[in-house]
Amino acid sequence: MQDSNAQAVFIWDDISNEEFTLWAQNNLPCPVYLKAEPDSLDIKFERFVPKGGKDKLIQLPLDSLDSPAEFKGQVRYHLTLGNPNAIHDSSYKYLLPYPKGKSHILIQGNNSAFTHNMPNSKYAFDFKMPENSLISAARGGTVGFVSVNNKKGGDNEDYLQQANKIMVCHNDGTIAVYAHLRHKGALVDVGEQVYAGEVIGFSGNTGFSTTPHLHFVVLAGSKSVPVTFRELSDPLQSGFAYEQKLNFSLE
Repeated sequence: MQDSNAQAVFIWDDISNEEFTLWAQNNLPCPVYLKAEPDSLDIKFERFVPKGGKDKLIQLPLDSLDSPAEFKGQVRYHLTLGNPNAIHDSSYKYLLPYPKGKSHILIQGNNSAFTHNMPNSKYAFDFKMPENSLISAARGGTVGFVSVNNKKGGDNEDYLQQANKIMVCHNDGTIAVYAHLRHKGALVDVGEQVYAGEVIGFSGNTGFSTTPHLHFVVLAGSKSVPVTFRELSDPLQSGFAYEQKLNFSLE
């Protein structure tokens, strides 16, 4: 498996009718939320682009720019996978993110002071796993992003952007993130449909990580959301092992 092609979202410029326009074309199988920040302007341009769609990201009068080419080169982009206005289906019961018969200890749960204390991690789960443990989809959806080429990891924030991961888009617009996978640790590709319980990759220790584990979180936009698991009526607690007793389910 290869890393997702960053150019799956194409940006191009158009000059017509005395206007300069930057367009965004989303070729990913999931919607995206784009922010564009030109260095020369104290303003952010934001657009939601559905899968397969395109939209004007920036549109300015041509005479307001000294050099359109230079302006384009100074724009910084930030992409968030999924619908920023997604409303999580709180009635959905997730599978644990590993295969039937496997049991793993939760080493960090929700609202942890260590690293689960930000909007994008508040409701995350860290399951301790030996490297190369199988991980499976907790909910069915479409694979929207895969990174597998990173090899580095450790207890150092310099590795924050080095975690290999798989991101799966759900039908309610939310995104599941499976992170800290091993090098070349994905068994799925972008655009592939997966069902709940399907094996999708191997755990690892890439990125900012103190021990081999799987980081699992569901995001609505850039914020994590609370999830519940099938056959587990009580909230998961750190220090306890949880066995996956269920098989897969087609969705």
